[in-house]
Amino acid sequence: MTPTSTSEPAADAARTQGLLAGTLVLIVLALVAKLAHLIVPQLPGAVWALLFGILAGLGSGRIRALPELPYHLPLTVGLILLGVQLQPGLFLQIGWRGLLLVGALWLGVAVLARLAVKLGLLTPRLAGLLTLGLIGCGVTAITAAAQQDRKAAGVPAVYAMLAVLLSGAIALLLYPWLGELAGLEAGEFGALAGITIANSAEAVATAGLRGDESMGIAAGYKLLVNAVQGVPILAYLWLYTPKQQHSHGWGLPKALLQRVPYFVWGFGAVALASALGAFSAEEREQLGHLTRYAFFVALVGVGYRTRLDVLRRVGLRPVLVGLVIWAITSAGVLLVLHAWK
Repeated sequence: MTPTSTSEPAADAARTQGLLAGTLVLIVLALVAKLAHLIVPQLPGAVWALLFGILAGLGSGRIRALPELPYHLPLTVGLILLGVQLQPGLFLQIGWRGLLLVGALWLGVAVLARLAVKLGLLTPRLAGLLTLGLIGCGVTAITAAAQQDRKAAGVPAVYAMLAVLLSGAIALLLYPWLGELAGLEAGEFGALAGITIANSAEAVATAGLRGDESMGIAAGYKLLVNAVQGVPILAYLWLYTPKQQHSHGWGLPKALLQRVPYFVWGFGAVALASALGAFSAEEREQLGHLTRYAFFVALVGVGYRTRLDVLRRVGLRPVLVGLVIWAITSAGVLLVLHAWK
């Protein structure tokens, strides 16, 4: 038996142990966050979940044995189950105004990121990654781009992901207050969260603080953006990778389809089943509770991944620039929603 053949089972066993340990830590942290919410209900449960995840991430720098937290499964389950709550008139409710706001956000983020490059605050590649994340495609788009662009892997991707994750954490804390201050109704608040919060978990969890209607609207916006996120990813790769790596002919639509997240297909299938009457009102309510629990657990892992200790090591300026871009464009969307009331 060769050393390679013996090392592979050992590596598989180590990955399995890490997955089990990470799952256990994730569940324990979620239970502690739930308990904290029961003790101090004035602070939303989603905020407690995010805070305990961030605290665990800070501790992981000192405890090397603390594993990664596998939050993608509950996140995917929650996103797919949102299809149960999808109402037939949702996209009519979003309408041309919603699409216009999404387009305006994309343009605003791209222009401000380019301005930051001109001012010497960001490198062009980092500006591209930040644009990818902040237009609503989130961490998954940054990861996908970095996998194809070696020069983006490492510190540039870390900067972009930290900016996106921190913007989601800030939104979860501030948006409920801002929504009340601006007098936004549930649907308008869901639009604010769905358009301006990049990651789906934080967007839906934030919107869910105002009820199922708000959560459904936010999910609709995230579905639209995630379904077409292959386009900005390919635009990034076209700009920043060697020309010989670019897809041609039928490779382009194939690459676009490959970039559509799996949960989008699952969401669509469940939404279709729901529209055909597959779920009763009672089942919708029960699955709605399960959806919120799934996002609650996922938020612990999202908070863990925020990793403020990494931010201290790599520096603040690029992340702060990303947060400023997010804050300006989000404020613009909030003002427009308030003006349309």
